[in-house]
Amino acid sequence: MSRRTQGGLCPLLAAVVAVSFACGEDLALPDSSGASLELSVTSGNGQTGTVGEPLAQPLVIKVLAEGGQPVSGRQVALLPSGDGSGSLDPDTVETNEEGQAVAYWTLGTVPGAQSGEARLVTDLETPPHAPLQASAVPGTPDTIRALSPLNQPGRRGEQLESPLVVVAVDRFGNPVAGATVQWAVTVGEGKVSQEQTPTGTDGSASVTWELGGRIGVQRVTAFLEGASGSPVIFSATVLF
Repeated sequence: MSRRTQGGLCPLLAAVVAVSFACGEDLALPDSSGASLELSVTSGNGQTGTVGEPLAQPLVIKVLAEGGQPVSGRQVALLPSGDGSGSLDPDTVETNEEGQAVAYWTLGTVPGAQSGEARLVTDLETPPHAPLQASAVPGTPDTIRALSPLNQPGRRGEQLESPLVVVAVDRFGNPVAGATVQWAVTVGEGKVSQEQTPTGTDGSASVTWELGGRIGVQRVTAFLEGASGSPVIFSATVLF
């Protein structure tokens, strides 16, 4: 090879090397371990929903690299706490081009705070993660039942010793507050203290019952619209 050729090649090689270094800075791949990535819940966190039902809004978790750039193609695991916090679907999801992983949360069957975690799938001992939070409230009244005796003895014209008490629960057996119970004397000429009572925070509602002047069996009903077990029938056996 001639000296002229060698002299012309050296500058060309130097230029190629320089370009390679310059391009290398722009094309550097992120740390595959995920140590430099961050997770955040951008939508759907902190919702309140009904026990046993999906939350109204999906959870959106975003994976970001240093500098706030979204990262696609990363697996995110969605883990409910082991305290009856329901289920997340899917339980593992890949981030899209915007760095987002989307999942849907079906709450557990017990009212109160529920929780979980979004966690980057990686071999790191402590992977990037973000907390998930929700709150569950009881469902609509499903069943009404008696808490006090269904049959009591009594005297004419006197109040029964024990009040009449019922409880309203949802389909999972959770007490339901704010349900309206209607009371009515159906046999006898007695009267109840109220014709309608709302259930309290423990799901119960009660009235007192003043018996009529009839000897024999007298009855009162507790009615809750749409509830199984309604009406609840209370009886009083009057001998004197």
